Amino acid sequence: MMKYVPKVIDEEDNYSKESHWWGGIRVFLRVILVVLAVYMFLGIIVDFAVPYIPLSWENALSAPIMSEVNQMGTVSRRYEIAKIQNLLDSLAKLMPKEQQRSFKVVVVDKKETNALALPGGNIVLFSELLNEVQSENELAMILAHELGHFAHRDHLRGLGRSFLFYMFSALLLGGDNATARTFMNSSGILTNTYSRSQEAGADRFALDLIIKKYGHAGGTLDFFRRLAGKETLPELTHYLSTHPASKKRVAALQEIIDEKELAVGEPLPVFWLKGEKSP
Repeated sequence: MMKYVPKVIDEEDNYSKESHWWGGIRVFLRVILVVLAVYMFLGIIVDFAVPYIPLSWENALSAPIMSEVNQMGTVSRRYEIAKIQNLLDSLAKLMPKEQQRSFKVVVVDKKETNALALPGGNIVLFSELLNEVQSENELAMILAHELGHFAHRDHLRGLGRSFLFYMFSALLLGGDNATARTFMNSSGILTNTYSRSQEAGADRFALDLIIKKYGHAGGTLDFFRRLAGKETLPELTHYLSTHPASKKRVAALQEIIDEKELAVGEPLPVFWLKGEKSP
């Protein structure tokens, strides 16, 4: 009678190296899918929560963000910032009452034609942009555009998941902690871009404010027309960008002006911007 002797099977005999490799790939793909799902879920939460975020929470973001802004360059003294602030205040008063709040102009020395709407009602203007401005109406259009982002709360949607992470950090560790500041400094907040629909919405909002203030649309498109003349990238690249080409922005705004038959008057001079005397 034969005796049964169980054979000890080495696990290596059952699983080939190829099986191990595919197993690792499957685990990796699962992790990627989970991360993507969480990322998308956080985005949905942010989009839903943005309209209900209180100003006190938003203002909690202001200090670390503006600290980073001030590190971009010395605040410029070459411009009549008080008068720019007065212009901004006059535009803000024309916003719907429920959207009105305190806004502040901050000018930094940076060779970039750009402006930013940041938490806390801060509108940052780069000095290069102010160098390009040729009329008060152009400057008003730029400021009104940033007010449009505030009105639609795009500045918080732009932060998106960064904002959510910061609020969790603030709740757990306190709003002014090293971890939160380090995150904000590395989150790319100052390079955030808006979607094309957000930019178009801010443009339309700005045009409405300009009409309310000046009674005409004169000068509102001049700044963008000059930018369009300097854009040398192929047309295809603008389809890959979140920002619409300046040429398309001008066309869209001009279409609104034509459809509504808005008046187009003479823009006001902006000699005061750099403290110059009236010619």
